[in-house]
Amino acid sequence: MKKRWMAAIMAAMMACSACSGGSSGGGSTAAPQPEAKTEAKDTAAAETEAPAQAAEGSDLLVSVWAGPHADLQKTVISEGYTTNPVTVDDVDYGNLKQKQLTSFQAASGSGNYDVVWVNSQWMKEYVDNGYIIPMDEFIQEAGIDMSIYSKGLLDGCTFDGKVYGFPTFAQTLILAYDSEAFEQEGLQAPTNVEELIEVAAYFKAKGSGIAVPAKQGNASTTLFSQLLFSDGGDYVTADGKLDLTSDAAVYAADVYDRLVQNSVDGCLAWHHDEVAEAVRMKEAPIGIMMSGLANQNADPEKSLIVDTVKYAPLAGKSGNAAASNTFWVWAVAKNATDPKAAFDFCSWMASYDTEKKQTLADQQISAIDTLATDPEVLAATPYLPVVMEELSNGKMDPVTTSWGTVKEAMMVSLSEIASTDADPRAVMETLQEQLKDVDLSK
Repeated sequence: MKKRWMAAIMAAMMACSACSGGSSGGGSTAAPQPEAKTEAKDTAAAETEAPAQAAEGSDLLVSVWAGPHADLQKTVISEGYTTNPVTVDDVDYGNLKQKQLTSFQAASGSGNYDVVWVNSQWMKEYVDNGYIIPMDEFIQEAGIDMSIYSKGLLDGCTFDGKVYGFPTFAQTLILAYDSEAFEQEGLQAPTNVEELIEVAAYFKAKGSGIAVPAKQGNASTTLFSQLLFSDGGDYVTADGKLDLTSDAAVYAADVYDRLVQNSVDGCLAWHHDEVAEAVRMKEAPIGIMMSGLANQNADPEKSLIVDTVKYAPLAGKSGNAAASNTFWVWAVAKNATDPKAAFDFCSWMASYDTEKKQTLADQQISAIDTLATDPEVLAATPYLPVVMEELSNGKMDPVTTSWGTVKEAMMVSLSEIASTDADPRAVMETLQEQLKDVDLSK
C-alpha cells in the first residue's frame, strides 16, 4: 500500500487531520523513496517507512508491464525522481489490462492507479471510455515541445486533436545483415523490397537465404503490415471499410510469398527470436529482425557478427520504409488523485535525459527523434537511425476490438501463402469475402 493510506491510518489513531489518500493492490513493487539511492524495494518494506520521511507532494501509484524493462524503470525512478514518492505496480502482460480497467472504476484515492503505462493498441479504447485524460493544458503550462517525439508515434497518442500521453518503448522490424558476407559476394545492402528479394534469392541459390519470421502468429502479420504500410497501403478505405484486395495489399501478400520462398530452410517455424539467432550465428546473411533483439548482435557471447553486422530499413518498392508502430504510452488515469503530479511524472519519464538513460542501459527504443543522433546513444544502438526512420513514417494497425477477428484470420491466410503454392491474390480475395461483414468501426 502507498504511504498516504498509511498516513490516514496513523492520523486517525493520533486524531489529527493531515494525510493524503491512495493504496496499491497486492503484488506491487514499491520504488525506493527518491532521496534513498538504493535498489527498488517491495511494498511491505515501503510500508514500514514513516510518512514523515517521504518527499513532499502526492504519492503516485504507477501501473507498468512487468519484466526487465520494469526493473530498469524502478531503478531509474529511485535514482532520479525526487518530486513525489512513487510506488510501481508491475503486472504480467496477461493481467495488466484487466487490472488497469478495474482501477479506472475505483474511487479516487482508494487504491486506484494515478499513472498507467498503456499498450498503444489500447489507447483508443481508453480514450473513448474516458479512462485517461488529455494532457494539452499541462503540456502548454510546462512549455514542453512535443515535436521532439516521432510523429508516427505521437499520432498514436493523439485523438480529436488532443494529446493523451507520451510515447515510449517502441519496436519495429528492420533489416540486419552480415556486411562481411555481402562484401565477399560483391553485394550492396538492399534499398527496397525488390532488391531485398533479389539478395534473398542470390543467397538461397548458394544454400542459405533470408531469415523471415514466417511462423503462424503475430510476427507474420506484423511483417505483412509493414510491407503494406511501406507502399502507402492501409487496411481500410477512406470510408472505413476493410480492404484486403487493394493493389498494395495484394502486392504485400506477393512480397511475403517471395520472401518466404527465398528464406532459410525452417523459417515456417520461426518467430522473432529464431530469426535474430539465425542472423547473429551466421545461419542467414540477412534477416528481418525485431529491433528489440538487435542489441544481442553486439554480444560476443551470443553473436558471430559483432564486428560485421549492419542495418538497413525494410523499405517498400518506392524506397519508403514505414513501421507497423507498436509502442507504449505514459498516460494519466481519469481518477488520479493529483492529475498534475501524475502528469509531471509522465513527462519526466519521457524526457530526453530519462529516455537516454534507459536506452543506454538496455537499448530500448525511445520515441525522441534526436536521440538517434546522440553520439553516446549511437555507439550503444547503431541501428537506432534505421528504427527512427521507420517509426516516423509508420502507421498503426486498426485499434478497434473487431481488428482481433481480422488479425486471427490473416494469420491463417499468411500461413497458407507461406506453406502452399496458393496464389496470394486468390488468398486475399477469399479472406476479404470471409471478413466482409466485420465492422472495423467497433
